[in-house]
Amino acid sequence: MQKLKEKPNNAHHLSESFQHLIRSMDRLFTESPNQGLLQSMDDFFTQAKPFGGFPVDFTENSKEYIINAQLPGVKKEQIELEILPQYVTITVHQQEKVEKEDAKNHVFYKKGIWNKSSRTIPLSKPTIQHKAVAQYKDGILNIRIPKEKGKKLSID
Repeated sequence: MQKLKEKPNNAHHLSESFQHLIRSMDRLFTESPNQGLLQSMDDFFTQAKPFGGFPVDFTENSKEYIINAQLPGVKKEQIELEILPQYVTITVHQQEKVEKEDAKNHVFYKKGIWNKSSRTIPLSKPTIQHKAVAQYKDGILNIRIPKEKGKKLSID
């Protein structure tokens, strides 16, 4: 009868190697600079609307178009309006800079966020652009654009 050779017990060695791998992975995700990258990713996915955008109400009557955009927390200087004969574009520019310094750990953290959100509203009839008015109050942008009157022709 042939005797089988016993294999050495590698379970302990594999367990130590696996633990070393896990510790290395933990360090990878908790130490700088990767921590800043992961924090940026967390910030992106926890934003209410990571891709920007804002609600817009649009109505019209026989004389004008009325557009109301909800822009809470936005300053008037951040808003850009472009009125074309049959389109209105509302653009909001946001810029944020964050700097942190930890002298104890010799870590300096600097983050800049630049965001641009815009909405383009098509208009069914041409407008009188130079008579358009806009007001911004309490986070609501109100735009009124008069419609251009067409000429009615009589048929002979």
